[in-house]
Amino acid sequence: MGAASAEPLASPQAIAEALARHVGGRRWIIATDHAAMLGPFVSWLRDNGAEGVLIVASTRGVGDLPDADIVYASIGRHDSQMAAIRAHSAAIADPAPEVAAAVDRFDPDGSALVVASPFETLQEALGRRVSGARRPAWVALEDKTTVHALWAEAGITTADHMVVPVAEAAAAARELAGPLGTVWAADNTEGWHGGAEYTRWVPRPADVSAAVAWFTGRSRTVRVMPFLNGIPCSIHGFVTATGTAAFRPWEMVILRRRDPAGFAYAGGASFWDPPRTGREEMRAAARAVGDVLRRRVDYRGPFSIDGVMTADGFRPTELNPRLSAGFSAQAQASELSIGSLVRAYLDEALDLDPVWLEEAIVGPADRRRTSAVRLPLLGADPFEADPVGLRIDGPRAVEAPEQPVATLRAGPVQSGVLLMLQLDPDRVDAGPSVAPLVAAAAVFARDRWDLSVPDLVPAPDLR
Repeated sequence: MGAASAEPLASPQAIAEALARHVGGRRWIIATDHAAMLGPFVSWLRDNGAEGVLIVASTRGVGDLPDADIVYASIGRHDSQMAAIRAHSAAIADPAPEVAAAVDRFDPDGSALVVASPFETLQEALGRRVSGARRPAWVALEDKTTVHALWAEAGITTADHMVVPVAEAAAAARELAGPLGTVWAADNTEGWHGGAEYTRWVPRPADVSAAVAWFTGRSRTVRVMPFLNGIPCSIHGFVTATGTAAFRPWEMVILRRRDPAGFAYAGGASFWDPPRTGREEMRAAARAVGDVLRRRVDYRGPFSIDGVMTADGFRPTELNPRLSAGFSAQAQASELSIGSLVRAYLDEALDLDPVWLEEAIVGPADRRRTSAVRLPLLGADPFEADPVGLRIDGPRAVEAPEQPVATLRAGPVQSGVLLMLQLDPDRVDAGPSVAPLVAAAAVFARDRWDLSVPDLVPAPDLR
């Protein structure tokens, strides 16, 4: 571990110099699920003095490949994103002989650092230390059935809920059901989970038996809550030894499937603005939770609180004690290499002033909106399409080669096909939810490329 700076850094130049010292003179291995679109990061590593860069990827992914050596750790096809993530983790924890040999040729003395996914829980991968690895006590916080104790300690208003054995979930659902039914979330019996894959919408009593059958064997307990109507969203924070930085709200694009009832997680964007009171409520929650994390487990680094902006205010649903796409996307406007900054911070190669970090990110992120929209089509046959520019008028998206408001592309991944939608910040209005735009683009993809896309409905903005 490197020695942290004597004083917290509070300028782009000082941080850039510290990152260059951390990166320079080392070999770096990027262990990733998708090799595509890593070109800017590979260039950044080289520009900052990296001795060499090797990519170990599960699949090619969608977009252009970087100019770097790539070794593929084949993990096959999977029927869910979580299954693919877990297979990738297993493949870098215990690499196949041909992968291990390629890594040893690149890094014969074993001194390289591994850049792994923020989701990763490994301390070591490919026989090397993972840069910015999270402590086990931090990873354990990502359990949707135990997080309510943390909300209570932080003094945050929450929705009613019950955590019960799966066999008792039907009774809990009868007690808690609202107009749209209930939502059930699994514990971490099979490990951490995200992307709404271990979360089930149970809208009617007739749906309960199927939900019980699905959770049985996957989870010992489930958290049952009323369905929270409103915009799914998150707030991000960053914990240091001296304080917690809080950033701006981030819309999570979670579309609703009509038949069968369910959720489709499609990434997120920062175009949506809640009311001023809602924004401040979310940011206050981030600061309160960050302080609890510091006291409870000596937490350091980024985290996010996911929840819903309901008619009555923000209601949290889960904690992600790690770097997430929403934070990374917001930081792009400040031109901070946030992933590298987080890894260097957790490697104790630099220290940070939380007040400066908050100011450096929030202002630019408010002025320059961004998106990270990814809609997986699970089980779809491999398919790839050239990017298409779109104009979106109400519920319809049409091709618009000139001055599009968004660019849509598709490509194969381990669990099927991934739709990627890039929204143009100069042509998409700040304020409204972008979920209707994403739903319209999904219909366009279905009709244009004959893909199996379910009927998807955006959540209503009730405030």
